[in-house]
Amino acid sequence: MNSKQIHRFVVSYLESKECHFIEKSPGGVTVKLSPDADRALSNRPYYWSFVDRTGTPPETMTYRWSFENPAMSDRMNASPVSYVMTESGRIIQEDVYFGSRRLHQLFGVVQQSGRCVTLFEEPPRGRLDPLASQAYTAWLGVNFKVGYECDMKREELYQWGISLATGVIDERFMDKLRERRLTPRLPANVHLLKNGLSLRKGMAQLEAALERRLRAADFSWAVEAEARRQDELERIRQYYVPMLEHMNHPDQSEQKEAVTARFNQREAEIDWQYRPRVSVSVLNCGIFHLPGID
Repeated sequence: MNSKQIHRFVVSYLESKECHFIEKSPGGVTVKLSPDADRALSNRPYYWSFVDRTGTPPETMTYRWSFENPAMSDRMNASPVSYVMTESGRIIQEDVYFGSRRLHQLFGVVQQSGRCVTLFEEPPRGRLDPLASQAYTAWLGVNFKVGYECDMKREELYQWGISLATGVIDERFMDKLRERRLTPRLPANVHLLKNGLSLRKGMAQLEAALERRLRAADFSWAVEAEARRQDELERIRQYYVPMLEHMNHPDQSEQKEAVTARFNQREAEIDWQYRPRVSVSVLNCGIFHLPGID
């Protein structure tokens, strides 16, 4: 991720949070954060709890972020944060580059705030009849991440959607969305049809469909991983069991306990590393209102 991409990403986030730009240039920005952005980025939970309790007008922080990628030696020698006092108050200066703490924080904030969205497709421009109302139905779109894990790991992404009107499941739903113009605001001349499924039922149907897909998958990798697990367990048993069998003298009780603890720890480590398992998590989801009845 180069400096121009970081600049676009950060400015886009600040604009979406309605922050006030004091100065903007290709190399950096000086910005006074909005209350929402300050809550997410300034790490001042006690201050914001005070504002919430007392109703005091908040005073948000001002940052000057530079996107010019510093050399590695400069990153190691320079302080990550510096301060400048101006007539309008204190400005916090930071270098924001790929791998920096601030950019990592921004990634996390955007990922967390964008996990659940509600969007509407923009109708085509220049419609002949401006008084007509177009019917929209709601879709629940979910990005599932499936991990096949043992001593190796493979991940798959399932980008599925289900119509909350009819229950139809589209396994290429996110590909369909890439071709559409979406907005967070309800467009004019649009009415929303009643859902036939609740969000809970729609999610349950997606999970059931995904489970059927996973049950039909090839699990030869799991059989091979279990064989490797048993082989590793047998190897450490051949090392520890004879050792423990020879520790029968009363003076060796403490030593035997220590060896037994190491043996149990190694078994647990091997079990965790080699035991085959499938994990499923939801990366993000959204309700998408699209024209037509599907």
